[in-house]
Amino acid sequence: MTTKMEVHHHPQLHHEKKPWKEYLLEGLMIFLAVTMGFFAETARESISESSQAKELARSLYQEAYADSINMAYRLTLRQAKEDQIYYFRRYVKDSSLVNLSPRFYPSFFWTFGVVSVIQFTPNDGILNQLRNSGSLRYFKSIGLQNSISRLNVVILNLRNRNSQEDAFVEGFTRPFLQKYYDFDWEDELTQQGRIPGIDAIEKSPAFTGTRPHTIRNLKDFDRSDAGALAAHFMLISRITKLLFYESYIKANHEVLQELRKSYDLN
Repeated sequence: MTTKMEVHHHPQLHHEKKPWKEYLLEGLMIFLAVTMGFFAETARESISESSQAKELARSLYQEAYADSINMAYRLTLRQAKEDQIYYFRRYVKDSSLVNLSPRFYPSFFWTFGVVSVIQFTPNDGILNQLRNSGSLRYFKSIGLQNSISRLNVVILNLRNRNSQEDAFVEGFTRPFLQKYYDFDWEDELTQQGRIPGIDAIEKSPAFTGTRPHTIRNLKDFDRSDAGALAAHFMLISRITKLLFYESYIKANHEVLQELRKSYDLN
């Protein structure tokens, strides 16, 4: 018995060739789509970077402006300290060390007791963020980038200078203070530490206390050494102000100026 097999015949599909112009048009459309996508993504990134740059610029401006105000205050304190050092040096040169002038202990306090509060310490959080994250590239102005770089260098130098001042204090002025200074006077001035010393002395610049105060270990107190130590401290303070603070003020001003120019900040 013979079984007949069904045979399925597939129809022959005939593809007509497209004209070459259609291939060219399709290729062109694909190219245009990719290109427009690329430009759209680039524009999106540019807008995002521009927005981030403006936000960083605003934060940096606020930081630098606040520091400029802080610097002005520290300079005022340094000038007050220099005036008191000058008085202290003149006094110990030939005045009575037994019957002390009412101005002596306020001057003694300013000369050797007022230390860290007169130091300017920059607040460079935004600067560090710009440097460490690579966000500085968002600022397209070369002038702004350069001014920020200069400010970073100036801040590094200023911090090193603060460390040098601290080393002088720890090595020379603090031991002098511990040996000769009447801390009972300062306890009265600050109401047993309830008021910061600088606030108390600014409110009561001629504070004398309720009892006569003396120079401790007076027999070891050398007028010439005391005056020379005060003079050296004044010299250090002046160098800090003239070389390091003035450099910071200039660099800070340049950054603020560039930020105003680039981002219309005020």
